[in-house]
Amino acid sequence: PTLQQLNDSVIQTEPDDFIIDLLKKPQERLFLLKLELELEAFIKDENRFRLDLPNMNSYQRLMVHRLAPYYRLNHYHNPMRKGVYVCKTFQTEL
Repeated sequence: PTLQQLNDSVIQTEPDDFIIDLLKKPQERLFLLKLELELEAFIKDENRFRLDLPNMNSYQRLMVHRLAPYYRLNHYHNPMRKGVYVCKTFQTEL
C-alpha cells in the first residue's frame, strides 16, 4: 500500500451547503462528527493508507463522499459490502 494521486480535480477548502446543512441536524451531525474523528485518526496513523468504513446507508455514504475531499482523501464505494473506503493521497492533510 502506498499513497495515491488525488482523484478529485477541484480541491475544496470551504464547507459546501450540504455539509453545513448536515451540521444543523442532530442525528446527521453526530454521524458527521464521529466520521471526522475516524478520518483524523486514520490520517495521523502513518502506517495505514486505506480505511474501510463500516456498512452504512446511502445517505451516510454520500456524507463520506462529500467530506473526504476536504481532507484530500480519495473515496470509493464498495457495492459488494455497501460500504465506502478512503485512501490517503500525496495531498492528504488535516
